[in-house]
Amino acid sequence: MKSEDVSSVSVKALLGGNRVRIGEREVFVVLLIPESEWRPLRASWWRGKEACIIGADESGNFFLRHCDGSVRHWDHKLGADLKIAASVRDFIAMIG
Repeated sequence: MKSEDVSSVSVKALLGGNRVRIGEREVFVVLLIPESEWRPLRASWWRGKEACIIGADESGNFFLRHCDGSVRHWDHKLGADLKIAASVRDFIAMIG
């Protein structure tokens, strides 16, 4: 997503609201990281393919941009990630 940095789009999205529906629940997005600051995730708990943290929710769980372009929600309690959007643009569109 190089045509427009996700940070400029995401700031506009957060001004309209900060909730994302994940399955049957809503989570509050409290942090979105500018695309220029995305770095490959290196953590003992992450065993998946390459991903970058692009945001966080109110519980300290992460939104990850996966190497396949999708956005995943990492839940620390469950120790698992769930694909929530096919792309960063789709994820940003979900915020409301």
